[in-house]
Amino acid sequence: MTVKSQGALFPQPRGEQETLPLPDGEQDQIDPLDAPQHFADATSYEVRDKLVDYIRRDLLGPWEGEYEEFPPKAMGPRERYLVGMLGPKPNPNSGAPQDAVDVDAVAEGHPVEGDLPEINTPQSLGRMWASSMGLSFAVPHDVDVLSVTAEWGQYSKVPIPTDDGRTRSVWRRAPVSFQKDIRLDDHPSFRVPLTADTPDEPGVHLAVEVRPRDGRRVVEIALVNAQEEPQTATDTAWLFQTRLTVTALDGAAAIFLPIDDPLDDPHVDDADLEDAHLRLLYRGHLRYANGRNVAVHAHVRDGQRRAYKLETTWLPTYDVPATVAPVGADSPLDGIELSMDALATADVTQLRAGLGPLADRYLGWIADRRAEIPRLPAHLQGAATSAVMAALDIGRRIRAGIELLTNPDAPRHAEALDAFRFANRAMALQRRHTEIGRLRDQEDLSYSEARRRVEAMGAKVASWRPFQLAFVLLNLPALTDPAHPERSTDPDKGLVDLLFFPTGGGKTEAYLGLIAYTLAIRRLQGVVGTGADARSGTAGVAVLMRYTLRLLTAQQFQRAAALICAAEVLRREDEDTWGSEPFRIGLWVGSAVSPNWYDDAEAQIAEARDSGDGDRTTVLHILTCPWCGSTLRGHHDLEPNPDTRRIHLWCPNAEGQDACPFSRTRSAEGLPILTVDEEIYRLAPSLVIATVDKLAQLPWKGYAGILFGRVRQRCPRHGYRHDDLDAKTGCTGRHNKKGRLEAVTSLPVIRLRPPDLIIQDELHLITGALGTTVGLFEAAVDQLCTWRTPDGTETGPKIVASTATTKRAREQVLAVFGRQLAMFPPPVLDVADTFFSRQVPVSPQHPGRRYLGVCAHGVRLKAAEIRLAEILLLAGQTLFDQYGKPADPYMTLVGYFNATRELAGMRRYLDDDVATRVRTHGRRKGMSDRLIGGTQLLTIQELTSRISSADISEVLKALELGFDPELDTSARRRAILRHLQQARKSTSTSKARASSSTLHPLAKRSRARETEGRLPVDAVLATSMLQVGVDVSRFGLMLVVGQPKNTAEYIQASSRVGRDPRRPGLVVTLYNWTRPRDLAHFEDFEHYHATFYRQVEALSVTPYTRRALDRGTAGMFVAAVRQSEEEFSRNTDAQTVPLTGKRVGGITARLLTRAEAISGERGRDYLEERITTIRDQWEKKKTNEAGRLSYDHATSKTERLVNLLERPGGGEWSALTVAQSMRETENEINLLLPSKDEIRRPLHDPPQWSFDTPVITETTDEDLPDGDELGESTLVGKHR
Repeated sequence: MTVKSQGALFPQPRGEQETLPLPDGEQDQIDPLDAPQHFADATSYEVRDKLVDYIRRDLLGPWEGEYEEFPPKAMGPRERYLVGMLGPKPNPNSGAPQDAVDVDAVAEGHPVEGDLPEINTPQSLGRMWASSMGLSFAVPHDVDVLSVTAEWGQYSKVPIPTDDGRTRSVWRRAPVSFQKDIRLDDHPSFRVPLTADTPDEPGVHLAVEVRPRDGRRVVEIALVNAQEEPQTATDTAWLFQTRLTVTALDGAAAIFLPIDDPLDDPHVDDADLEDAHLRLLYRGHLRYANGRNVAVHAHVRDGQRRAYKLETTWLPTYDVPATVAPVGADSPLDGIELSMDALATADVTQLRAGLGPLADRYLGWIADRRAEIPRLPAHLQGAATSAVMAALDIGRRIRAGIELLTNPDAPRHAEALDAFRFANRAMALQRRHTEIGRLRDQEDLSYSEARRRVEAMGAKVASWRPFQLAFVLLNLPALTDPAHPERSTDPDKGLVDLLFFPTGGGKTEAYLGLIAYTLAIRRLQGVVGTGADARSGTAGVAVLMRYTLRLLTAQQFQRAAALICAAEVLRREDEDTWGSEPFRIGLWVGSAVSPNWYDDAEAQIAEARDSGDGDRTTVLHILTCPWCGSTLRGHHDLEPNPDTRRIHLWCPNAEGQDACPFSRTRSAEGLPILTVDEEIYRLAPSLVIATVDKLAQLPWKGYAGILFGRVRQRCPRHGYRHDDLDAKTGCTGRHNKKGRLEAVTSLPVIRLRPPDLIIQDELHLITGALGTTVGLFEAAVDQLCTWRTPDGTETGPKIVASTATTKRAREQVLAVFGRQLAMFPPPVLDVADTFFSRQVPVSPQHPGRRYLGVCAHGVRLKAAEIRLAEILLLAGQTLFDQYGKPADPYMTLVGYFNATRELAGMRRYLDDDVATRVRTHGRRKGMSDRLIGGTQLLTIQELTSRISSADISEVLKALELGFDPELDTSARRRAILRHLQQARKSTSTSKARASSSTLHPLAKRSRARETEGRLPVDAVLATSMLQVGVDVSRFGLMLVVGQPKNTAEYIQASSRVGRDPRRPGLVVTLYNWTRPRDLAHFEDFEHYHATFYRQVEALSVTPYTRRALDRGTAGMFVAAVRQSEEEFSRNTDAQTVPLTGKRVGGITARLLTRAEAISGERGRDYLEERITTIRDQWEKKKTNEAGRLSYDHATSKTERLVNLLERPGGGEWSALTVAQSMRETENEINLLLPSKDEIRRPLHDPPQWSFDTPVITETTDEDLPDGDELGESTLVGKHR
């Protein structure tokens, strides 16, 4: 049996699903919940196209076709449509003042920011609108005539007969089109009447301006509505669905010249090599026109650099092509060994055969690009040559990494080979067990079933992408040899490798591979050096991984934890090789995210156990076991041990042959995860994931130096010791036997190697005030990570960073890390091809990400938000009813806002205006209603700073819950609602709920989903927290309200949707027409999105300016000094630090050298001045204060302590004021507000004006006219 053929777009006007025809007499016997649903076949790629069509028809029109006719109760087309309208000249007698503001004046730079006012000004009454739109472009000087077609819809009221024999007026559309030949050689400025006889009469006309420039003609053509506004039926004087089309006279000749063609314009600043390189990379992406109040689409034939047709568009779209890592038979990387399993067991010969072609083919590809340089314009050849040389250096480094693994005579070959095999084994385990966890979470599988599914995938699930493997290989020599030049502390030699790849491309796996290798190579190398210079790699922090946002930290923590679990499983299998010290991961973040001390964590767990709910336990930062995917519960699986001051996290999967190796029955300490600061200090986990803000604790906490290897003693029961830490933990040099714990004595230990690898994820966020503070503080971190190798070389960690958006990265990296930059994969001659990544044409297999722009001139942003949210929610539901699962990506609307204030407004609209509209407007439009019933509300979630850290993981998990076609179609929702109502009526006791045994299985599932809090989310509202680290594969629809403050933020945020090619993304950007920057982006929509990686703004990091040094020098200098030596680190050691001694002098010299390398002599002089002031005041406090000097305020039973450092507060920021966060650079401003109702007390001599309270009247559903799209009308004479 097949579904009945659909003769109309919506055969079921309310979106109901059709059912199979049944024999007579049986139709009434079947339960609607048992009736099978049938969905039309479509992919998400096709559904996205239909969604865009709904948006276009609803916002621009016409909804019902060229000759549409509105229902009798409908208001005019200005209420029905949102964009594409041009208004007439305002009638001075219609209520608008003579000096009413013109929208065009606002667009040209009037300082109007934000939304239109809520008070009843002429503007908010609909008196601001656009009366013209057009475009400007250039043609050759010999082109003297153009063909221009102007089109619009004209709506007028026409009488129609009613059933009772009367007539009633309705709005009807008539298409209007004019074609004019425009001469360019007569007058520089003129008008062409379209609806009038002369240019001076009121009517619609074309305004044309022609200006000669550089051998070409610059032409501007505008469609102007100069009609007079009538007293009544004002919409008849408006133009709707306006469009201009410009071609050559024959309609086919390509005459429109590109604006600023990189190939033709030699006026390039030779000194700015990066800008020249960007022009080279994007030479194939050209702009042909600029819009005026509207966007422009240029039609260009393949292989040509001139356009043959220009067309204005009110809803511009652009498909940003996907960037993929090419693999397979059709790629140049065919035959490269990418299987982690194979690489983990390959011998030298196999590695040479499997990896050698990677470097050879890349270097061959570079040679081909080099051969293309002579064919480029001369002014671009310098940038091309520089790019080729950078790529050659990368190719040689990849070859060096392969040589290290495949040449038995290479220094440290054996160590490197063993570490590489370990890294591949660990990564293969990580990938498989991460996939097991995903399957168990999303498909509710058992561990054994999920494991069988993953094993059936074979090598595919555990394989590198070529760029990931290449990035690992090029970094192997520096990670293997502690004295490698790339790790030099010399700013001219040290190197930061920046992994530059689009979001969702797999950057995380690349540096997880580096982490695995680093863990192994340290253990293999053991103790390096002798005497005071000896450093042990058998324990301690090997990798420091830093982020800027807690959301990013939390989500990446789960992936990294899976890798550490894999490494720990391998260590247990071979302790002789990998040591007895467990591999652990630590989350080192703020106290609001995780507890600082064991006692706090123990109290949290006790509270959770008492309440039977671990949701508020910040000790637990993962919801499932990283190894087996079992659900973790804080009140059940966390166990404090007061004797060892450990918080153990046990996997509950403890029985049977599939028991987790981190359960109570298989492990001595549970999952190797530390989230309490105290444990992180005492145990120094192998991998520490931190926010950059946490480094601000270095001047305040002497025991933080343990994370950088500065250790002296270790207690077998409690871990590494420090006097200040012992005062908190109660650890002493000896502990007696206690229960199962043996008597132990603290032992001296060799100083640990500081971190060998530092990873800075999302480098683009290290900018502005935060980047400046981080860059200054990084000097102290660099000091703590520096040590002397056996050959006398001073070395530091290998530093890698990653980002998807960057500009002026070389300057940023130098300012932050004091190192040079190498980008991977380096762009060479074309942005679409780096050998390791390629942009692929948009297709169903590679759908890319579609952007759609909306700019509602003359409409308040609030009204536009409501209207846009309405159609996106209604269209999503309608398509879900038609196509089922392929429409799921468009059922959750992700809203992105530039400020929490704007987000809060949208939250209010969704709970009120939007919810009201999506209950009924779907039926009126022949679509599906989103909400069923008068009390149902939208399910809304936030991703903002207002969400507690304890809830972040739960929120992210909830967002993965998709809509169920069995439960969430309109027909099923109505049927379930009726079923539950009937079941309640049939219940014997009116107060009792329907028994589960009487409910249909679908109704049971629906109720269970609701009671368990597992409802799919209708809308997610987010601010900047969303732009990094959120990887929800089902997200397919985003609404960006207002152009974000910078392009990098826009790219990062919008890249959160469409990450899965099976669920292509649609990003709708709503521009605020009162903001000139927003309007400019809308007018240049297509070219901006085609080149927005080029449009990324340069990052500003200025750590050695006077203001930055005033605020940050004390923290940086004290951290470097205090953490450098054990005898400087205790709180009371501030009294005895020899500030004029050799050690402090050496630290000062290093800091000054770094400042000079970054900011020249001026920066060095500024820093020297500040350090001198700090040292003088430090010395003064040591001698003049009545008591012993301590770094921080503290109490002592034996002596009075006086604090050296001061916290920011209400007073003046002194030379010794030290922030406790990287973002704490200015004093807070405290507002004192009157208590209770005193704030509302009338002012003395108040102004004459006031904010009037609007009168709100209740309106029934029947009173609402069809098509009342903006709610209460904002138009004069149209109030309900």
